[in-house]
Amino acid sequence: MRNHIINSILAILLLFVAIGSNAQNNQKKSDDLGRIALSPFVTSNANIPEYAVSVMNNKLSRIAAKHGMASTSIDNRFVITANMVEISKDVTASAPPMISLTLSPTIYIGDGFTGELFASCEMPPVKGVGDNETKAYLNAIKSIQANNPAVVKCIDEGKKKIIEFYNSQIDFLLAEAESMAKSQNFDEAMCLLASVPTVCKDAYLKAYEKIGEVYQRKIDLEGDILYNEAYAQWNTAKTQESAQIVVELLAQINPISSAAAKGRALVAKVEAHYNAIAAWRREIEERNWAFKMQQYEDKRADEQRDHDFKVQQHNDQVEYQMQKSNFDYEVQMEHARNGGAASEYALQEVKSIVSVMSNKGSGDGIISKLSKKISSWF
Repeated sequence: MRNHIINSILAILLLFVAIGSNAQNNQKKSDDLGRIALSPFVTSNANIPEYAVSVMNNKLSRIAAKHGMASTSIDNRFVITANMVEISKDVTASAPPMISLTLSPTIYIGDGFTGELFASCEMPPVKGVGDNETKAYLNAIKSIQANNPAVVKCIDEGKKKIIEFYNSQIDFLLAEAESMAKSQNFDEAMCLLASVPTVCKDAYLKAYEKIGEVYQRKIDLEGDILYNEAYAQWNTAKTQESAQIVVELLAQINPISSAAAKGRALVAKVEAHYNAIAAWRREIEERNWAFKMQQYEDKRADEQRDHDFKVQQHNDQVEYQMQKSNFDYEVQMEHARNGGAASEYALQEVKSIVSVMSNKGSGDGIISKLSKKISSWF
């Protein structure tokens, strides 16, 4: 809300700077004088009943607006007020009877801060009639004419006094604003400076320059506070939640603040930190993926080797069995071929041995001879 108010002040000043450059301290120019604002205010000792205060404030606002001095200023220093003196109160002879009041209004314009009166005028008496005193009083206020010559004269005199005030008091206003700024009451200082009307050319230009200086000091200080808070937050915990807080704090720094550059540097530092973390995480993920893929490839290679070994083992076993079968077959066939002949030879040899043994009657020599002959068969 405060920033919105200050931005509005600056926008208004920027809008009027071109006008201010051409404005002159000519107190006779009603268009320039009309840029001064008067705030309606009814005091408690103004002889105005409480029930009539709001109606009188409305009437005073209408008078100020009629003369181009409606209270749009952020500074309500200069006021327009009134006092009402009862001249007479009568009961009419009408049916039903009515209350008739005659009041004498007086208008005042002055400095609400110092109490200095700039102008006043006693207006012609006004009358109000109603079925009771309250209504009669309110109707009397409503009958006050905003364009009454006495009111016009009072307003013009008040405008001139206000211009004279700013022309003569601008140095004091600048000093007061500086004192406020040193106490870090920047908003109050800027409101005071922004109250200087553009019609007071020299005073306005001084105030315009000063308000920029005060605003810069304000945003520099606020920027430093925000930066220091963000910096401490980041150094306390470099977490995602902490980073979010840091960014939100730094986003509040005014871009023309002296703290804006180091704020941007801290944002870049936070971004670099998380970019490095993201790169590290990607690297870890890629390495984990590569490791898993290598494990998968190694497992497939092991399975393939096991498969190839088993196939080779099976093929070798089949080949061995086939070779063994072929060998056994050949051995059997050879035995079959050579075995019958040997038997026949053996039978013939036995017969020969038996015949010799029978003729010689000796078995040892025959057995030895038989053994050698049999051995030659194989």
